[in-house]
Amino acid sequence: MRPDPGILFRLQAGAWATLLLFCIGLLGHAILFDEDVPFVRQGAGAAWIMAPQPRTADLIVVDPAAPPAHVFRKSFEARAGDASARLEGTALRDAKLQINGKSLPLIPRGEGWKQGFQADLSDALIQGRNEILLSVTNPSGPALLQARIVTSLGTTASDSSWTVTRISGSKPGADAPETFAQIATDLALNPESRQLPTPLEVAPRQGLILLLVFALAALAAWRRPALLERVPSERWPGIVLAAITLFWLALFAFKFVPMPLALGFDASAHLAYIDYIRVQHALPTAAYGFSTYHPPLFYLLTGAGVELFGAESNLWTGRIVYRALPFACGLLNIWLTGSVARRLWPGEALKPSLALAVAGLLPMNIYMSAYVSNEPMLAALVSGAIALTTAILMAERVRWAHWVGLTALLGAALLTKFTALGVAPVIAFFASLRTWWLDGKSPAHAAAVLAGLVLGAASLAGWFYWRNWVLFEDPLVWNLDIPGALTWWMRPGFHTADWYLSFGESLVHPLFAGYASFWDGLYSTLWGDGLVAGMARVATRHGFWNDEFHVLTYPLALPATGCLVLGAGRIWLESFTNSALPRKLVYSLLASILFLLAFSGLLISLQLAFYAQAKAFYLLCGVLPLAIAGAEGISAVSRWIQPTRGTWRRALHCAGIGWLASLAASIGLSFLG
Repeated sequence: MRPDPGILFRLQAGAWATLLLFCIGLLGHAILFDEDVPFVRQGAGAAWIMAPQPRTADLIVVDPAAPPAHVFRKSFEARAGDASARLEGTALRDAKLQINGKSLPLIPRGEGWKQGFQADLSDALIQGRNEILLSVTNPSGPALLQARIVTSLGTTASDSSWTVTRISGSKPGADAPETFAQIATDLALNPESRQLPTPLEVAPRQGLILLLVFALAALAAWRRPALLERVPSERWPGIVLAAITLFWLALFAFKFVPMPLALGFDASAHLAYIDYIRVQHALPTAAYGFSTYHPPLFYLLTGAGVELFGAESNLWTGRIVYRALPFACGLLNIWLTGSVARRLWPGEALKPSLALAVAGLLPMNIYMSAYVSNEPMLAALVSGAIALTTAILMAERVRWAHWVGLTALLGAALLTKFTALGVAPVIAFFASLRTWWLDGKSPAHAAAVLAGLVLGAASLAGWFYWRNWVLFEDPLVWNLDIPGALTWWMRPGFHTADWYLSFGESLVHPLFAGYASFWDGLYSTLWGDGLVAGMARVATRHGFWNDEFHVLTYPLALPATGCLVLGAGRIWLESFTNSALPRKLVYSLLASILFLLAFSGLLISLQLAFYAQAKAFYLLCGVLPLAIAGAEGISAVSRWIQPTRGTWRRALHCAGIGWLASLAASIGLSFLG
């Protein structure tokens, strides 16, 4: 039987409380104890220090069997045989100690590098000046040291007066001369980011166009005050969808197809995967290439399309075929968003129209659909699973075809990208609640449905993960974990709290803004191609986007970001307060996916401490719930500034309409201009 509303509320509140506590505990464990998370905390005493680091967007390749060593040197005064002399410190990751040419053992204070080490120095001290050498190696990032030398004459703490020398472990002659160490920081500015003008520099040239759009839209809103609050026709969602579809078709014809196929994030590696399948008629292993650890469905389908049409990559037909699947999946995301929005808000025009506009104009959905990549396909499969789950939850009667289709979509998602492992069980869980919360069957029956969905999806995709286990003893092996192979890392290679508490660089210099902070990295890749299609140099950017409108989009999108956050909060509240049980479940599904994707992005950025890890499009599979959140947020603001409540609200309402039109124009001109 169906649980009563009081029980439902307690179940929801308990589930969210448990989830939040679990995530907080997971973050705390990662920061404080997880040896694979290079997170360091600057204290009031000794500072974390490192060798000066070049600012580059390149990968830094390392032989894990012979990583370079960084030798930190410091002289200090002591008395011979000082019984109280000791060394205390922490190194990222492995350290060796010498004093006055004599090696001494470092005694760990616990398991792993985060617990630190100590050493008794008394037997190695001489009267007067002593010299300490700490050699630190770290195969997955820069060598960091935090140390204090305590003697009867005082304390010597690590700071920028220490010197450091780099000794190559595998490349003779690649040693670096001794230099002063610097205080370790993960906040930096990539010099490449300064090669484009700022919004203030661009505004005098292009701002007039956007100002004209703003004025025309605001004037139309003044003359028709209810334009945004109450869209006059229920046909508006269809009109918006048609306009967005035409815009995307124009993008494909005039921008996507003319691009060389090698443009895009790891595009050459994705193309090598497809070529291997075509030539060898077999799947490569994760050890073959940079991207061949990915599940194969996208590459199999693209390779089949290339073979079917006999398309050569250097011809226009080849560009069309290779880009057809990412483009179609990006466009499908928009259509699926419209389907969910209409089910969620039947009879309304404003919110479905806004959801379609957000999905269709969200820059990360646009530019990722232009490149050869498996991200758009994963997003479309997840959006399809969300749309089908919405239909299951809101339909009067569910057919077996719904369950079979959902199982197939979840299995296909698992065969497209590892990200689906975190999303697929959530979708299956909420779909299975239909049988308990809506059909009145037992919780055991719902658990059986959930098991059927999960096992069915696993039966479709499990062979790939089993193959990885057989070959590498790791079902989720990827290009950093190949046994015996070279590994790599990117700047900064570690993180501090400062990187997660800063923001602002992306509003002025959006390119490579992830160098400055976590939030700048997300913002710059959400509202534009802030990583220059994966290029390491701004000078080699492909030029198919309009840089000046691209730069102007970032400050214009700041209020839209606030609306997205507001809308996400409203979705979460609706999951508790909506009186219609099917909608309550749909809102709960959307809120859960948004939360879990956001949390996973944060957690992965801690585990892989690279500036480029703060990519919004790693969460592209959340574009549908994000678009729903955008519609919720914008419509909520619209209701608050109803023009009938006074002249100033009417003016604010008109300004809001003008801003929306200007933002849409800026995004459109960024990609099609």
